[in-house]
Amino acid sequence: MLLYIVRYFFSLFVVILFCPFLLFAEDLIPEKFHGTWSNDCSKEQDVFIITESSYFNLYESQDEIDDYAYFYLQFSDSKTYKDWIYLDGEIFEFKNVFMKLNDDILEVVFEEQDNPDESYDFLNNTNNTFTYAKCDNTPASLTLVFGEVLSYMNSKASLSCSNFSKNKGECFEDVFSFLDVSGNKALSNAEINRASKLLVFFSTINGQEFDEAGLFGIISSYAITPLLTKVILNNFDFDNSADLTLEEILQDREGLFDLDFSENDQIEIDNQKINEQIRDFINKLQGLGSFL
Repeated sequence: MLLYIVRYFFSLFVVILFCPFLLFAEDLIPEKFHGTWSNDCSKEQDVFIITESSYFNLYESQDEIDDYAYFYLQFSDSKTYKDWIYLDGEIFEFKNVFMKLNDDILEVVFEEQDNPDESYDFLNNTNNTFTYAKCDNTPASLTLVFGEVLSYMNSKASLSCSNFSKNKGECFEDVFSFLDVSGNKALSNAEINRASKLLVFFSTINGQEFDEAGLFGIISSYAITPLLTKVILNNFDFDNSADLTLEEILQDREGLFDLDFSENDQIEIDNQKINEQIRDFINKLQGLGSFL
């Protein structure tokens, strides 16, 4: 039963890591938008971090009654309308997120889900426009808590996996290299923890609301990662070396290279269902923890 759960976890892990990158090179977010933007660089209340293939947003409520924070990460291609680019707004439950640069200011407008296609009148309503200045640095707290996520956004893997149907081998190798911080061609416990933290972020943190004790909640969510790492090592470390090579990870899993994403519009991925399955898997692991 446990082996089945682990194999299922590995399949979900591949889907979570690779499917968001089904982009094409010409659709990457333009370089002039890259960097850290905030409505106030001296605070950490509304921050955008933008890379070639994705954007990350920290939003802290200004509500006097309830304090809460959201952490959003969305992988998206980039489309254009006049001097705007627009990105997928699914993580915000919006249709699209429109952005443009006005001198050195980033202007952001969220498109409602019910807005008709090819209707852009909402862009003329300045009351719906949010403005951000470019910051010299990324907030230290974000780097500390979400270092793996931010590094992954900027990794070579995010580019080589952008066309998975053509770059299967390169994609797997680049993801492995991203995790292999030491560069010794094998993943240690700490490096596997890095992968586990990514999975936990996507399944339990991304897009969720956290109250004023949110940092504790996030750290608590990450507490499952050593257990995930132990299970992975126990089931894939065939030579008992206490680390994992790419060959061990892909042992008897050649079928992963046969995944065909060439017809993107025919692939339907239910992110909510996948996240529910991963959360269920994590709960099962927590229940088995004392036996591992």
